[in-house]
Amino acid sequence: MERRRVLNSWSKEEVRAVIRYEWARGVSGTEIHNRLVEVYGPGVMSKQMVRRWCRTFSDGRQQVKDIPRAGQTRTATTDANIGKVDDMIRANRRITIDEVAEELGISHERAQNIIHGILRYRKVSARWVPRQLTSTHQEQGMAVSLEHLVRYHEDGNDFLFRIVTGDETSDLNVTLKITLGASSHFS
Repeated sequence: MERRRVLNSWSKEEVRAVIRYEWARGVSGTEIHNRLVEVYGPGVMSKQMVRRWCRTFSDGRQQVKDIPRAGQTRTATTDANIGKVDDMIRANRRITIDEVAEELGISHERAQNIIHGILRYRKVSARWVPRQLTSTHQEQGMAVSLEHLVRYHEDGNDFLFRIVTGDETSDLNVTLKITLGASSHFS
């Protein structure tokens, strides 16, 4: 008995190359689709799209890569733009994808791809944060943790009572309470 595997990752060009190969062998569009689903899974490509690619190859097309269309920018995802986006996010963690796209003159989709796909940022509490810590971040976190551990061993619970946590939103909250005359709550 033959054991088949389902391939979970594939490119559009790979699937189109399979369609072209099977089409050249005289296999029908429906049968090509069935074979694609068998190997790549049900989300690979619709039967209608497989048939459209068969017609395209019948009309003489040879390439399986996308043909650049008028107005389609091919230079949006450059190293320069990636660096600019990273700088923009580091300068303003609350910047939106639309603001990035407008600033660089690229589409929303390209900006989103750079932020999420390439730089691997995600939004947390309306701020962009790196999805994974770099080795530098991990080393810095370890150094701070070790420093705190040493201080805890030296000072005990007194050290723990001196730790203040928060971010700039809590600073704003304290400032507003003091400004509004609620400073007596902090004494």
